[in-house]
Amino acid sequence: CLSKSPENAEQSMSSTNDADPPTQPDKEAESNNQPALLDTVAKRNNNSAHPDTSTYVKPTDKGLFYNFDSFIPDRYKYNLMYCLIHRVYHIASSFNIFNEDLQVLRTKFLKNGFPSGLFDNTVNKFLNKQYLPDEKRCTVPKRRVTMTLPYLGPLSIVIRRRLRRLIGKFYPLIELNIIFKRGRTIKSIFSYKDKFPLRCRSRVVYYIQCEACGPSAAYVGKTVNTLYERFYGSNGHLHPSTRSSALLEHLGQEVDPKCEFNPENIKVLDTCSGDLQLRYAESIHLKHSKQTLNTQERSIPLHIVRLLYFTYSLFEH
Repeated sequence: CLSKSPENAEQSMSSTNDADPPTQPDKEAESNNQPALLDTVAKRNNNSAHPDTSTYVKPTDKGLFYNFDSFIPDRYKYNLMYCLIHRVYHIASSFNIFNEDLQVLRTKFLKNGFPSGLFDNTVNKFLNKQYLPDEKRCTVPKRRVTMTLPYLGPLSIVIRRRLRRLIGKFYPLIELNIIFKRGRTIKSIFSYKDKFPLRCRSRVVYYIQCEACGPSAAYVGKTVNTLYERFYGSNGHLHPSTRSSALLEHLGQEVDPKCEFNPENIKVLDTCSGDLQLRYAESIHLKHSKQTLNTQERSIPLHIVRLLYFTYSLFEH
């Protein structure tokens, strides 16, 4: 603390010692009416009850900062100027003192290769932030939107900055979060695993049609087992001992020798994890697909699907 006279200083020290004996405060006498305390020079002002304060500079100070041509991020250079301007502004007790300390600081930066225009722009930016009223800010919570982009090096950083600037300008209620991921790799171009054979696939809804008749003789079905077992296993579609097979019946009715069902041309319509999901998926495909050989209307009632469709139609109209 500052005292007006040595007597007040002694009284303050004795009061502190009486209140807390282990505390041993130190005092420093002023030199030329201006003691230096915590990077601050306090000077007596006879016209005011408060002293004038300015930034303290050590006598050994060489005025060395980052050189502007140093190989460091530009953000470090801008932040250094802004930080020291902020320090000088808040220590100065008057605008005249602030201007004097600012000129000293400006000279130091110019000696370190900083452009004068850059320093002046930083000062203007700081003062505008202190004295110009803040723009109206939206109090509504922003909606967070995440976007994933491939990482392309420094160009990706530029794209992210420009996208955020555009979104902030035209859609202020959106907070854009951009996540970078790796681009194409050798793994994404070449498959290192063999393709699973079609005949070995299981738990699927499939579509097959006659090679000669085409879609007019098509069949939609499901299987929990593999497609090979569904077609050639016991009681399979194309097994000779199968008693009831829509595919064999079609081949028996047609006299065209080109009529055949090739399991290699099967189309997998859907894949499910269990039999219940397969029955729902097959029922949906039977309802909407144009096939003639499977006379079964559904595998399971579609009451849930109908309810959802009715609810959608109700809100739509």
